Amino acid sequence: MPHVRSPLARRTVAVGLVLVGTACSSDPTAISVEMATDRVSRELVDKALGEFRRACGPLFTTHAGDVSGLTAVVTDEGSTAVRRLGWGAHIALTMKVRASPTTLAGLPDPDRRADFLIGGGTHPGFSALSPTSARLCDLTPTPGRSQVFREVPGLANLLPRMKYAVTEAQRAHWADEMARAMAGTYQNQRNVAWCYTDGCDGVEPIDDVKACAWRLVIVAAKHPKAEASDAENVEIDCRRNLTPDEQRAARVKADELFRKIYVKPLPK
Repeated sequence: MPHVRSPLARRTVAVGLVLVGTACSSDPTAISVEMATDRVSRELVDKALGEFRRACGPLFTTHAGDVSGLTAVVTDEGSTAVRRLGWGAHIALTMKVRASPTTLAGLPDPDRRADFLIGGGTHPGFSALSPTSARLCDLTPTPGRSQVFREVPGLANLLPRMKYAVTEAQRAHWADEMARAMAGTYQNQRNVAWCYTDGCDGVEPIDDVKACAWRLVIVAAKHPKAEASDAENVEIDCRRNLTPDEQRAARVKADELFRKIYVKPLPK
C-alpha cells in the first residue's frame, strides 16, 4: 500500500508556460501550480510542464478554446498507476472541458474534465487518462483501451524516479505470502497477484505476465471463497492488459503453478 506523506509545503502560483516558462496573465492556458512535495524544485516543475506543453501541443493551440482552469498538483503520493511507472514524484494535471466543445468533433460524449499524469525517471512521459484527454493531445487510445501513454524523453531528468528501501520485514512478509499462496490459500494467492500488478513495495518487480498467471490459477482453483471480482481480474489483468503472446506465456506459467499447487494440469 502506498505511504501518504503530509506535504511540507503547499503554495499555489499561476504560471503561463511558453517555451521557457514565461508568465503571461492573458494566456487562457495558464497553469496554476500547487507544490505538495519537496522532492522536486519548482524550477524543474516549470521545465517539466514546458516539456508537456511541447509534447501535447494541440491542447495549447487547436483545443485551447475548449479548456479552462488548468491546475497542476505536484505530489509524491503514489497510486498504482504511478508506482507501475516508477515515478517518485509526478504532476497531476486537470482541466475543465466546455460542455459543447468545438474542436473535439467525432468524439462521443466528451468528458467535462480532462486528466493527465506526468512523470520522469526511467519511464518519462505522460498518461492521458481518458479518450477526451487523449484527443486534446491529438492521440488515440488503442482498441479496448481508454488511456494513452506517450514517452517524453525530456522529462527523464526533471522529475524523480521512485526509490524503494526494502526492509527485512518486508522480505519476510513476502516470503510468507508466497508460501501460503503456494499452499493453496485463497487470499494469499490474491495478494501475490496484486503484488505483481502493484509493485510489492519493491520486494518483487512488477510483472504483468505473473500477475495474469496467478489470476488464472485463482479462477481455475474454484475456491469456496471465490468472488465475482476474480473473473473480472482475469479480464483486466490478462485479456485487456496483455498482448496475445504475453497471454500465452501467462497461461504456460499458470499451468506450471497449478501443477505445483494442486498436482494436476490447469483446466482448459
